[in-house]
Amino acid sequence: MIILFLAACLLYYCGIIIHRLYFSPLAKFPGSKLAAATGWYEFYYDYWLEGKYLWEIEKMHKKYGPIIRVNPDELSIRDADFYNEVYVTESKRRTNAHDLFCKGIDFDGCHLLTTDHDLHRRRRKPLEPFFSRLGISRLQPMLAEVALHLESRIRELKGSNKVIRLDHAFSAFSGDIIGRICLDDGTGSGRFLDDPDFSPEWYDVIHAIVRSIPLFTQFPSIIRVLSLIPESVLLWAYPRGQMFNIFKQRAKDHIRRAMSKTKGDKLSHENESSLFHHIVASDMPESERSEERLAKEAQVLLGGGTASTARTIGFASFYILTQPELRANLEAELRDVMSDWPTRVPTWTTLEQLPLLQAIIKESLRLSYGVMHRLPRVSPDVSIQYKGYTIPPGVAVGMSAYLQHSDAEVFPSPDKFIPERWFAGNVTPAMNKSYVPFCRGSRNCLGMNLAMAEMSLILAVLYRPNGPEFELFETDESDVKQAHDFLIPLPKLTTKGVRALVR
Repeated sequence: MIILFLAACLLYYCGIIIHRLYFSPLAKFPGSKLAAATGWYEFYYDYWLEGKYLWEIEKMHKKYGPIIRVNPDELSIRDADFYNEVYVTESKRRTNAHDLFCKGIDFDGCHLLTTDHDLHRRRRKPLEPFFSRLGISRLQPMLAEVALHLESRIRELKGSNKVIRLDHAFSAFSGDIIGRICLDDGTGSGRFLDDPDFSPEWYDVIHAIVRSIPLFTQFPSIIRVLSLIPESVLLWAYPRGQMFNIFKQRAKDHIRRAMSKTKGDKLSHENESSLFHHIVASDMPESERSEERLAKEAQVLLGGGTASTARTIGFASFYILTQPELRANLEAELRDVMSDWPTRVPTWTTLEQLPLLQAIIKESLRLSYGVMHRLPRVSPDVSIQYKGYTIPPGVAVGMSAYLQHSDAEVFPSPDKFIPERWFAGNVTPAMNKSYVPFCRGSRNCLGMNLAMAEMSLILAVLYRPNGPEFELFETDESDVKQAHDFLIPLPKLTTKGVRALVR
């Protein structure tokens, strides 16, 4: 019986492989036959080799051409001219998410991973006012308060010879901002920046989760099993798995507090400005305002609003601190606009007019990518034509910011940090076309405006004349440069972080 069972399984999987290679709608597309036959090929690179599949995809593009099959269900395109045809606005056509993307991390129900186009729009729409340019302009006093808090904490360490993990500090900074947007009850409790070491556990939680994505995507039932295991056992057996429970519990605490504030008291909501107070008291259907769904929304917003922004701030800081001429020029540019800080806080609009500051941010985003991973999209209703290939409706197609940003024909010396390439007169149409750190289309990054405002202000605060006197401590380029693709890019896994002293 065992032999018969194993033989049946073998025949079943052989049949699947034969179908994928010869009868699937994707069988006509070029690429590795191994990648087309099984998802284990991608799993090998992203789990066993720890986030390396993107570089294998880059090699496959060089071998097979601009459109390739990267797994049994998905195509990858490397062609900047076609980016706006994949990542379209809803006025052009409906766009679904790929239902296998990040499956298993238990964020189903959040707007980001909502597959259906129309449901995604309904879930995202209530969030958009908080992240519009107008919404961010209303947050300027809060952003300034958190920026001053970070600066004050750093100045407390002046001359102490205490080594600061700047990546932890920036994670605490961004985490406090998105936390206050999502749920600010006015108490000031639980601020990450209050922790003596800048809340390293918050940084560790997010990075443990993203490093687990390949495993949970391949085995989507694991996360549900982990939730049933007592924390003491989980901590012993799989510490990284416990991080999911910690993260989920923090999100649920946010939602429960919002619900307790608004339940049976609509008038009190009128005085609440946080995002979740607004959603809990909104006229959205009851099913959309359940604790379980909103907790998943909170996890995505808290994690997404922390990780990429904090990484880019740390990335920019490394190059500012290692290039004395760049730092001096930035100080000179900031001298007037930051002369009365914190009494007078420059607006985001004012900081946007500073060429060098914005060039540093753009070059940092180009090389830190935001989300490095390909972001698959599905056209559910109509086929997509790419050159001689017709992509049928329902097929996932992805493109990567890494492949866009590393094109040597568009960005000469693409691996080098050269902010001057973004000065007026140097920017070409091809550069603008290939520059996609926030993605595009109807599913572009919700927090784009917030990220730009945060980065502009904190870099201006920290690197203005008379700002904190940082000195990097045992940190080199390998501590910031991407080496692994776990949705967001990470440097070498042995890094001790971006470390500095305050003189």
